[in-house]
Amino acid sequence: VISVRGEYVPVVSLAEVYGLRGDKQRFEDGILVILEAEGGKTALFVDDLVGQNQVVIKSLETNYRKVAGISGATIMGDGRVAMILDVAHIVGLTHSRLDKAA
Repeated sequence: VISVRGEYVPVVSLAEVYGLRGDKQRFEDGILVILEAEGGKTALFVDDLVGQNQVVIKSLETNYRKVAGISGATIMGDGRVAMILDVAHIVGLTHSRLDKAA
């Protein structure tokens, strides 16, 4: 957990959620993004922020299958596919892990 403005917020690593090895292992080397959904907050630990884009989101479930933690996908201007995170799922996952640990 980290303290943000006097409130303790659980931290979850995006690499851990998806079973990947992140480039950054220490909080000081990466970025913490505060997520808020369904009454809960979570700090999402990521390696880097690439940029900000306005995109059209396509349903992944309709076009492929349901993928936990991903709400959809978009095709970027250069043709790459970018996944859209399901923030509510990630926050819920973090809080359910905390409940089990308590």
